[in-house]
Amino acid sequence: MKKLLLVVLSVWLIIVKVPFATAKQNSIAYSVLFEEIVNIVETHFYDPDQIAKDFPAIKADYRIRLKNVSSQKAFSSLVNYMLDELNASHTYYLTPDDYEYYQLCALFSKIPEISRLFDGKEVLYPSVGILTQDIGNHVHIVSVLAGSVAEKAGLLKGDEILSANGAPYLPITSLRSNVGKNVVFKIRRKEMDKPFTILMKPVLVNPKQEMLEAQKSSVRIIEQNETRVGYVHIYSYAGYEYHQELLGAINWGKLKEADALIIDLRYGLGGAAPSYLNIFNTNIPVLKMYHRDGTVTVFDSQWRKQAVYLVNKYSRSGKELLAYGARRYQQVKVIGERTAGDVLGGRLFPLSNGDTLFLAVQSALVDGVNLEGIGVPPDIEVPFDVRYCAGQDAQLEKALEYLVKQPTS
Repeated sequence: MKKLLLVVLSVWLIIVKVPFATAKQNSIAYSVLFEEIVNIVETHFYDPDQIAKDFPAIKADYRIRLKNVSSQKAFSSLVNYMLDELNASHTYYLTPDDYEYYQLCALFSKIPEISRLFDGKEVLYPSVGILTQDIGNHVHIVSVLAGSVAEKAGLLKGDEILSANGAPYLPITSLRSNVGKNVVFKIRRKEMDKPFTILMKPVLVNPKQEMLEAQKSSVRIIEQNETRVGYVHIYSYAGYEYHQELLGAINWGKLKEADALIIDLRYGLGGAAPSYLNIFNTNIPVLKMYHRDGTVTVFDSQWRKQAVYLVNKYSRSGKELLAYGARRYQQVKVIGERTAGDVLGGRLFPLSNGDTLFLAVQSALVDGVNLEGIGVPPDIEVPFDVRYCAGQDAQLEKALEYLVKQPTS
């Protein structure tokens, strides 16, 4: 069952062609849609032996439960509970009420089947720039995108969202009809404190571009005991443009003069390629160009100083490949929590009512090691309970503490 509002993308994500109607045509009977999903699972799930052994009983059980379903929300929950029983990453049923639906569709909007879900128009969704997580019966903000509406309004990581316009907060539903209008968010910052309100106007954004702009805005220098520590949060690695932006910040931007570097891989989308670790390869020459006026231009594409990857249990997919490689080849110190263990290859299936099924269709080994369901342990473990942390970040503080103690050359 999906725990976060953002699903992570496997490096191997591909799209297949299946007949479907547009997202506006949601009147198809739940029983028909259920059988459509079951057929896709049986035909394409990565482990046919598991399907043959376990799935007949699973689908029979949920087919009976389907008789009590009378709403889209209940149907979505039922299907995702069924898919959970496969114990596989990259396996979800997604509707236009899910953030993940837009995240994946935006990544592959040039595919005709996906483009038609949005009538050939740009994939946009309503956002204030927060990632939230349901913890018990509470909705907590786990990350505030840098430069976002929420950051400018003063929301912090750890805040509990009690309501939006007087109703329970739902990531898409609470914002969809209020784009450009003030939405009243009722917030609790500390567990026993009185709630307060914040007004925010949701904006329509392309999810892929939103992540890139947030990454750009996250870049900063943190002064720590005379050490200049560079920081960047890569919210999504599902596309080379995110890595290209990192390279630009290191070679020409704010991070160029930093004494050490923190790359935050927590939350958001995966999708990173193992080759991205090459930025830490010091066996690449440095080029210096000497001009007639005596100035020198240095071209150095590599990061040659101390660096940290920040990870947690929601760092997954391609981000886990980076954490694994960093540890195995001792390139970067990994700090935080064990990663998710979500490294199967996923495929996105448009459904006949315009919803989508994200399904694991390939297994994967990393240097011959199976990380699925296992994840990557950090070099330095730092547990962190985000609830009511009021923007404080124990994992980031540990990374700063570690880097300050290291040689800067």
